[in-house]
Amino acid sequence: MVLCGISFGILTVMLISCQKILTAGARKMLLIAAAAAFLGGLYGLTAGRESVLSEGELLRRRAYGEGSYEQELLLEAAGGKEQRYSVTVPEQRLTGGQEELCLLAAAEELEKEFPGENESVNCIREKVVIRDSYQSGQVEAEWSFDPYRIVDVHGTVVEEELGQNRTEESDYSGEKGETAQGELVRAKVVLSCGESQMTKEFYFRVFPALLGEEEMFLRQLSEQLELAGEERGTDMLPLPETVGDQPVSWRLPADHTPEKILLAGLAAAVCVPLLERSRRQEAKKKRMRLLELEYPDMVSRMALLLGAGMTLQGAWKKIAETYEEKRDQKLLAEKPVFEEMLITCREMESGMGEQRAYERFGERCGPAGYRRFGNMLAQNLKKGSRGLVALLEQEAGNAFEERKSAAKRYGEEAGTKLLIPMVMMLGIVMVILLVPAIFTFQI
Repeated sequence: MVLCGISFGILTVMLISCQKILTAGARKMLLIAAAAAFLGGLYGLTAGRESVLSEGELLRRRAYGEGSYEQELLLEAAGGKEQRYSVTVPEQRLTGGQEELCLLAAAEELEKEFPGENESVNCIREKVVIRDSYQSGQVEAEWSFDPYRIVDVHGTVVEEELGQNRTEESDYSGEKGETAQGELVRAKVVLSCGESQMTKEFYFRVFPALLGEEEMFLRQLSEQLELAGEERGTDMLPLPETVGDQPVSWRLPADHTPEKILLAGLAAAVCVPLLERSRRQEAKKKRMRLLELEYPDMVSRMALLLGAGMTLQGAWKKIAETYEEKRDQKLLAEKPVFEEMLITCREMESGMGEQRAYERFGERCGPAGYRRFGNMLAQNLKKGSRGLVALLEQEAGNAFEERKSAAKRYGEEAGTKLLIPMVMMLGIVMVILLVPAIFTFQI
């Protein structure tokens, strides 16, 4: 833990002091290493808050009801050799008096919680509270009911099992299970705490739930439909025309599928131009990026061929035809600048003036460097080609410097796009490290 803290401090200082010197990749590496050191120190701090060994060679036992746990230790025998040994640490055990107190407290807690949202045990209409343990898990409970069909294991009242007489509640005056109003149920629960047990029995009266007008209407409708469905020898289900005193009518729900299809089509029709526009903008941006990256290569080739004694038009055609041949042989992918050079060759072959063809080349390409290059070639046709090679070599040098700057800029953009995945990975690493530490601290 101390080592992680020291490493985190050193890496943080290095990151702050050297952020102008280090590259973006190096800064990211230092940032990730500092985050790992910080998380390691935090895990060690969290995991080390509670000492396992207390007062020498004593292991701390958990409270009763929290369960036992395994603790891995280093055992040093008399020979001096250390080995790993796993010790099962049982939970604390209660004395007989403590167990009796827990049972009494659990019985009181059970009696208080059992009615739930009902008025009392003499009028149970809603779900009752049945738990498997009480007193924070120290006391276990085992339930049974007589009759057992009226209340299920989750405490829900099964109204189908109740008697047909559904009048309001009154004082019980009959034999068990033969009430005139409601159903009397005996509950038996066996409470266990360690080696001690307690059996608690009590009675509660169950009534059907009080229904509102709508619920009563739906229940009567369901009963009528169920009764109609029991009719034999017919392939049609008659729908009731009245439910109780209320007349009812039936019709099929409206099918809005055509409207949904129309709305989906309109939404798609609106989105298609937007997607096409976005695709065109992305293609245009990609083309401009390729033109910027290919400009130095094209200018340096022109300077090389002109320096070798070729004419301007001959050098232009040589570059374009070489590219076309390799492209047709699938040796090269399509490159925008050389495609534009091929178009310029076709224009000159069609009778367009060489000067105008170079100017149109720069206009079609778009970036300022290409327009400057086209104007440079057009002006040298008027003044003569003396000094053109030197100008092209100088332009190629400047273009290579601009290409380095562009490559650096594109690299920074790519790093920015990777920031979100890196943050997500950092969050995952923090969860992997912190969750076990938090669970250990809670235990």
